[in-house]
Order: sequence, then C-alpha cells, then structure tokens
Amino acid sequence: MNTKTLEDLRKEIDAIDQQILEILVKRIDIVKQIGELKNIYNMPVIDEKRREKLLESITQRAKLFNLSEEFIKKLFKEIHDHAVELQKKVA
Repeated sequence: MNTKTLEDLRKEIDAIDQQILEILVKRIDIVKQIGELKNIYNMPVIDEKRREKLLESITQRAKLFNLSEEFIKKLFKEIHDHAVELQKKVA
C-alpha cells in the first residue's frame, strides 16, 4: 500500500510539471534556432516528412511505455504546431 499522502503526491506532480516546463523552454529555444537556419537557407518552415516521422516515432515509443497513442499524438501535434508558429515568426 502506498504510504504517501495526497499532498506528497501533489508535490511530486508539481515538481514534474516544473521539469516539463523547463524542457519545453529548451525545446522552444532550439526550435527558434532551427527557424533562423531555415530562414538563412530559404527552407520551408514545415517539413511534412519530418513531422510524419516524428509522430510515428513518438507513437511507437508511447506503446513501449503503455501510454495512450491518441493522447501522445495529440500532444506532439500541438507541440509541433506551436514550433511551426514560432518558426514563422522568426522567418
């Protein structure tokens, strides 16, 4: 039986949420750098082949962790869509 209190578990969730935010900040920084490079080399912002490969890879890995493929696909579509919008602003 779990001996942690509801408060203990909520604190753990809060710490994980903070880590998620920090990782997203790192990802966004890299996305902006990619946007700058794409702009310099006159590359399109959206690479559909890359997007499809990313989503396929992510959903396959989700299976390994018994995560909902639908949830993970939606989540990463949102993350990717946000990255595209950021790169459009850089261009």
